Amino acid sequence: VTMETPTKRGDIYDRTGTVVLATTVQRERLIAAPDRLTPERRRATVLELTRILALDDVAATALRDRLSGTARYVILRHGLDRTIADRIRSAIDAKRVFGLTLEPEPERVYPQVGGGPGSTLAAHVLGFVNREGGGQYGVEQHYQATLAGEPSIVVAQRDASGQAVLDEGVASQPGVPGTDLRLTIDAGLQLRVEQELLAAWVADRAKRTSAVVMDPYTGEIYAMATYPSYDGNDYKAIAGTDPGRFIDPTISTVYEPGSVFKMMTAAAALTNGTVSPKTRIKDVGTLRLDKGKAKIDNADRKGMGLMTFEDGVAYSRNVIAAKVALALGKSTRESSAVLYDMWLRLGYGQPTGIDLAGEVGGIVRDPALTKWREIDLANGAFGQGVAVTPIQLATAFAGLV
Repeated sequence: VTMETPTKRGDIYDRTGTVVLATTVQRERLIAAPDRLTPERRRATVLELTRILALDDVAATALRDRLSGTARYVILRHGLDRTIADRIRSAIDAKRVFGLTLEPEPERVYPQVGGGPGSTLAAHVLGFVNREGGGQYGVEQHYQATLAGEPSIVVAQRDASGQAVLDEGVASQPGVPGTDLRLTIDAGLQLRVEQELLAAWVADRAKRTSAVVMDPYTGEIYAMATYPSYDGNDYKAIAGTDPGRFIDPTISTVYEPGSVFKMMTAAAALTNGTVSPKTRIKDVGTLRLDKGKAKIDNADRKGMGLMTFEDGVAYSRNVIAAKVALALGKSTRESSAVLYDMWLRLGYGQPTGIDLAGEVGGIVRDPALTKWREIDLANGAFGQGVAVTPIQLATAFAGLV
């Protein structure tokens, strides 16, 4: 038989290199060989394990059923701590239980408490590791090969009792330990951001709150979080009830950004030289487009009259943004191309490349493939009809800075 034993998985630290965000501890799993049990030994084993593991009647019945088959290898319990494992080991040595063995089993743990109840720090950023040693979501999945290293491989024979016996004539392959990672996340700031997100979630009765803290000059992420979050040490409970909570909306969920997109329109106009911050533009409550077949409104459906372009952005006037977008070129087609090109330059429509698993690219419609009408251009000027991720938005604003 060929046996693979995982090497120690690399730890994950915050930017200081001193705060441990993820590490691995050694636990043990309980293995049974039901095919080796007589009825008397099975009964004695069930009674003793029921006592050691403090099983109720339902769990004790389930244990008896699992030991009643003819299988040669059954995993009865994962993640036993040292105290319980030692009690079982003593029972094996004293022959109070039969057909049982204990095997080492690494378990990933996330020691830092998160900013909300039932959560660990930076859970969405980190992800978690499943029973098979595979990283799921976040850093754990993206850096799976780096963190996991290479397992040690041993070829062995099994004796009559099913135990592995090493064959000295067969070569084994030593493993390569996983590599530690140091993130750009600041643990202290991450905790404060998570606490603020919980407060906003409660105050606004929100479905979800998210935040990204980025250095605009380097792109380093100092904090990134979403609430509701989850406990990476108890991911199995979430997997059974609400697996969608594992998805990180800052990188994997798109939304219509709205008025924050007016800065993209400003970037296109100022770069193109069609306006300056002091250019005066008349703000009307409603702007009719496409020969009267469509219209856009300001949020208050009122006009503020003549105002500078920078005031139009400051007061978040839809009409001002639409007028500026329509005047980016000599025609709607040309203006659409100019605005779309700025979106692409700022990173929309494609993943940012952040080193987390599951990033999506968002949705922006190419006017060269599907012609934009005036209403499409106007809506795009203030962030409607496009879909972006929060990390794309933060990255774009960093570019503007």
